[in-house]
Amino acid sequence: MKRTQLTFITRLLFLLAFTFVIIGCSSNSDEKASTAEKGNDGTKTEEGTPKKGGEAIFAYETDVSNYDPTQGSAGSDHALLWPVYDTLIKFTPELEPEAGLAESWDFLDDKTVELKLREGVTFHDGTPFNAEAVKFNIERANSENSKVTDLKNIDSVEVVDEKTVKLHLSQPDSSILLALSDRGGMMVSPTAVKEKGEDFAQNPVGAGPYKMVKRVPNGEVVFEAYEDYWEEGKPYLDKMTVKIMADENTRINALKSGEVDYADNIKPGNVQQLKNDSNIVLKDKTSVAFRILYLNAEKEPMNNKAVRQALLYGINRDDIIQAINFGSGEPASQPFPSGYWAAGENIKVDYDPEKAKQILKDAGLEDITIKMNHYSTAYEQRIAEAIKSQLAEIGINVDLQAMELQAAVSNYFNEKEVPMFLSSWTGRPDPQITIKNLFASDSFYNAGGHSTDEIEKLISQAAGIYEQEERAKLYGEISQKALLEEAIMIPLFFEPRTSAMNQSIKGFEPNLLGKPILSTVWKEQ
Repeated sequence: MKRTQLTFITRLLFLLAFTFVIIGCSSNSDEKASTAEKGNDGTKTEEGTPKKGGEAIFAYETDVSNYDPTQGSAGSDHALLWPVYDTLIKFTPELEPEAGLAESWDFLDDKTVELKLREGVTFHDGTPFNAEAVKFNIERANSENSKVTDLKNIDSVEVVDEKTVKLHLSQPDSSILLALSDRGGMMVSPTAVKEKGEDFAQNPVGAGPYKMVKRVPNGEVVFEAYEDYWEEGKPYLDKMTVKIMADENTRINALKSGEVDYADNIKPGNVQQLKNDSNIVLKDKTSVAFRILYLNAEKEPMNNKAVRQALLYGINRDDIIQAINFGSGEPASQPFPSGYWAAGENIKVDYDPEKAKQILKDAGLEDITIKMNHYSTAYEQRIAEAIKSQLAEIGINVDLQAMELQAAVSNYFNEKEVPMFLSSWTGRPDPQITIKNLFASDSFYNAGGHSTDEIEKLISQAAGIYEQEERAKLYGEISQKALLEEAIMIPLFFEPRTSAMNQSIKGFEPNLLGKPILSTVWKEQ
């Protein structure tokens, strides 16, 4: 593999990224790419030498409604998309970019990125992966029918030769590399898209380590190893089966009984009891994901800023963390956790019910009722009930509506039927993507489209800056205006994502994004 080519300005962008979680790790992107490559051929790791073969069974919380990466919006989808789709750029557990289907990149100037593509890669249907396939995918991701927004600054894709493309940007974009590690960088087979049409959404064809061979909606998904996968020695497993189990206790019981080898998204209450089980291994990592109250400022009463600001001060985040999360988590006043390089300084929202009441009184508001959707899990129900109780103390009645995950997402973001939605922001690989998705007026995730000209200007300005310290200052300013002044949404708390597995499961590594990558797993026979 060629080493990743980085200009000085790009080195600055990623230098020292995320060292708050991995002390002493190298911040040199070239070294990271080289190190990752050494593990591809079965090199011994801390868990031993990876072994080929066998099947692992995973219990996962939710299915994917649409396996076309340009059509989905739920962050929970990624765990089931990544086995099928390789991305142009990958990321390390600390969210540094590393080579994927693009084996190297170079910023020719601040608006031109050249990608060198891997040789000998094919999609699952035998279609060659080349520059034309990249052009097809990026143009498709930027089409009117796509829900992908992270690549909009790519003005055109130039095919230089079969293994070289140039991305011409409409403006400098500091997030572009890591944006190519997300949905927009998931490469689909152009042949399959053209042949299958609308059926492609349920019959995906990518260039990832596994092929989907069976799917029972909301039941199970079966993946088999792609024999012609480009990465030597991978994938390790012959077969991956993912069983959809929405209920956390069901996932845990399936793990304990041996029905599954791995259970995802274990909440703090159950983590405590699983720590005492010698047959179970727990792995977690602080992530950029956080609990959030999405607010639609087009719908009453959220169209009144006073109501939104009262919510900001009327929720006791610390109490929720202590009572429901057993103290695990960090109160959120902005979209980034403390210690993360993009977190703004001195941005803190303290619980102040008297201030919340005064805001409502000054606005002449009383007898307020807000309908709020939330997921129909016991954990989400407890958080929703806590919020309802706290807001009642400041004179706001919350009408709770529990829904299955996909239905709740669609009801709020697509149908836009309710003004408030208790959910999660699952994080993005680059902070610019998070800022834009949460606060830009044209973002899918900003359902009411509320923003200000000043916030929009700052978001655009931040996109063109590659130096981390300058970016962080702007993100702090944006958070101050978007959250403390406009209350576009209400951040609640950050929490680690915990996965539980039996002793035979090896190779799973949590990441700062907070989304599990299952395709790296191997099994001790």
